[in-house]
Amino acid sequence: MLEYDPFATYTLEDLSNWNFPGVSLAVLGYPVRHSISPQMHNASISEISSHEEKFKDWRYFRFEIKPEDLIAALPIFFEKGFFGLNLTVPHKTIAFDFIEDIERNAQPIGAINTLKRVGNSYRGYNTDGFGMQEGIKRELDRDLNGSEIFLLGAGGASRAAAVQSLQSGCKSLTIVNRNQDRLTELLNGISSIQGKNQILKGIAPSDPGLTIPTGSLVINATSLGLKENDPLPIPSTAISDPVDLYDMIYNPAETQLMNHVKSQGGRAANGLTMLIYQGVKALEHWTETTILPETMLNAAKKAMTP
Repeated sequence: MLEYDPFATYTLEDLSNWNFPGVSLAVLGYPVRHSISPQMHNASISEISSHEEKFKDWRYFRFEIKPEDLIAALPIFFEKGFFGLNLTVPHKTIAFDFIEDIERNAQPIGAINTLKRVGNSYRGYNTDGFGMQEGIKRELDRDLNGSEIFLLGAGGASRAAAVQSLQSGCKSLTIVNRNQDRLTELLNGISSIQGKNQILKGIAPSDPGLTIPTGSLVINATSLGLKENDPLPIPSTAISDPVDLYDMIYNPAETQLMNHVKSQGGRAANGLTMLIYQGVKALEHWTETTILPETMLNAAKKAMTP
């Protein structure tokens, strides 16, 4: 019998010969070799299987699938019996247009990161917004509800954050983005879920009027900060008072923006807990049982240790 290593990286060719005897779960991405999702999910599966026998043959794998191959690959994953799939960049928006059954809360996002086998097809979910919300609660001890939020970026990660912020009852949402066409597209795309008393607006980072008031919640959904020499996503002068920052970047653990916020007396947290809680919610969708965040968090930290 073939050996199935849950920490190997598999391909579309491997999928065509897939014959794992247990319940298969997987993350799909391109590239995906850096993903620590197998360590996180398999640690949780091991934990729940210690007291629930039915999960003993569940395993979570990693597949590198090119974006042009995704639509052809999804029916094969279904045929091969994969019960659940996670989708990372760039597959979240591609799959959204292919999957017919999508959870209502995920529809305004235009992207899905979790698929669950339901009947004769996959149902799509987006757990990114939930992951961000729970990460902010845990790290900064604050709710999106009632917050004045400044969201940096207008890409896919920002859209999930914007939808979650509005659906959770934020007081105001200001989206800061350099590309005005993309900013306008995002604002138009989410305006339908704007609450009656919610303020929704956009601004360029170069706008001299950009000033973030004391006590605001800043969410960085850009990739600026991944590299040591990256510039700040907004001018340093925009933050001169104490604010809370949740930076979706988790590697490195401390970005230049986080350092700047702390230097102004504010609080800052990286996005590792977002990764954890979106994974927790995905595994709860599949198993229909409670997943302990600490199990995934400890596995993630161990996987990231050099």
